[in-house]
Amino acid sequence: MTIIEHTGDGSVTVLNVLDPAFRPDSAQVLAARAEHWYARTPIGFAVLRHREAAALLADRRVRWGGVDSLAAQGITSGPAVEWIGSVLPSVEGADHARLRGLVSQAFNRAAVDRLRPVMRSVTEELVAPLVAAGECEFMADFADRYPARILSELLGVPPERRADFHRLPNEIGLIFSVAATEHLPRIEAALAALHDAIDELIEQRRTTPGPDLITDLIAAEEAGDRLSPTELRTMVSALLFAGQDTTRQQLGRAVQVFLEHPREWRMLAEDPTLAPRAVEEVMRVAPGVNTIWRVVDQTIDFEGLTIPAGSFLNILLDAAHTDPAAFGAAEFDITAPRSAAQLTFGGGIHYCLGAPLARAEIAEALPILARSFPHLAAAGPAEPGLTLGPVGPRTLPIRYGASSIV
Repeated sequence: MTIIEHTGDGSVTVLNVLDPAFRPDSAQVLAARAEHWYARTPIGFAVLRHREAAALLADRRVRWGGVDSLAAQGITSGPAVEWIGSVLPSVEGADHARLRGLVSQAFNRAAVDRLRPVMRSVTEELVAPLVAAGECEFMADFADRYPARILSELLGVPPERRADFHRLPNEIGLIFSVAATEHLPRIEAALAALHDAIDELIEQRRTTPGPDLITDLIAAEEAGDRLSPTELRTMVSALLFAGQDTTRQQLGRAVQVFLEHPREWRMLAEDPTLAPRAVEEVMRVAPGVNTIWRVVDQTIDFEGLTIPAGSFLNILLDAAHTDPAAFGAAEFDITAPRSAAQLTFGGGIHYCLGAPLARAEIAEALPILARSFPHLAAAGPAEPGLTLGPVGPRTLPIRYGASSIV
């Protein structure tokens, strides 16, 4: 199937984002960005430049397109639609403000900072046996396990239930791919099982409160308002996906980037204070989720383009994050100050509520990994994941013993 072609007047590129062969970091996409800030797609427009992407993410006329993206694939009813339609990014107006106000304190920077010692201790615990082995399969041995452990600590998940709370959100993550229809039975089975497990845990915390996020969410109150049981379950299930699968993807992509930049890896090992900037730079050049879907409900005029009602906007982060107008030559550099921000966490009223948690998790883990794996090298080919959506590698074999000095 043709991935790229031109419209009749030759002025605007057409990118087929629904083609399984489409790659958002391809030379064709970058060539399209050089021509215009947008390209056409079979279902709307792809946004390719940083300034326009940031503005649209903050535009109140543009909303999150979770339900609509499923509908575009023919999924218009059922548990998957109900779930994605009830998570916080799908909720608009007064309901969104109410829910965000109720839960925001549980996700603020101070709450996250209290978890940093746990993040460091879990990283060191997971890394210790890997150091002696001299090599590992990074995704299975660390990236899959680390965010799941942090969330288990955050939510108060008992050890005997952690396997389910780890596995099920990864399967639910398939809902954000362009192959959701193919995986729908698996997605819906995972949602049902996860909701049952969450309901059980919530009931335990109602009778036996603990020092954990679920207890805090049960108690969350503003002007006499509380989360309903359904809202509470949805909030926890969304956190488990966003805080686990996407962090897993981003950790895998981070190590892939550092495999190609050993100098920066050594710098990070020697100076852990570089970690916050390293996190932002990794997310810029290799975002764990490389596209942000949005939809417009009314026809709008934006930067010389009329966007018809019902159009999808597919914000391609690989293109926006390497836009020369925002980032110059855009070479990977964990010491370089960036005047423009990476957009992986979205923008506007739907800016990711869990961004401080994700940033902290990765920032605490990377320096410990860099010190523990000082001579990082590939130990074989990585198995790639999806090309559009959550895009971390499925497998990533690495070695870091003396024989792998780079």
